[in-house]
Amino acid sequence: MSVHEVSAVPLSNMLPTLSGTGVGGGKGGAWETFSGMLAQQIKETDRLQKESKDLTERALLGNAGVSLHEAQVASSEAELHLRLLLQVRNKALEVYHEIITMPTA
Repeated sequence: MSVHEVSAVPLSNMLPTLSGTGVGGGKGGAWETFSGMLAQQIKETDRLQKESKDLTERALLGNAGVSLHEAQVASSEAELHLRLLLQVRNKALEVYHEIITMPTA
C-alpha cells in the first residue's frame, strides 16, 4: 500500500489574481476570471469523481495495485471537492438574490 504525501500549496498559487480588474470590466475582468476558475473547478470535480469510481471498481474486483484504502481516500477527496463546489454555488446564488432584492434609488 502506498500513501501519497500531501504537499502544502500556498493559497496564492490556487487563486488567480483579481487585483486591478473591475467587476464587469472588459476582457480578463474579475467576472471572467471567476467564471474561468469555476469552470476549471467543475472539470476537476468531475475528474476526481471519475477517478474515484474507477479506483473503487478496480479495488472491489481485486485488481492488483489498487487497495480499498486508496479507493476510500479518492472517494473522500472527490466528496470534499464536490461539497466545496456546492458551497461556492450556494454562496454565489445567495449573493445574486441579495443583489436582485436591493432597492433601487
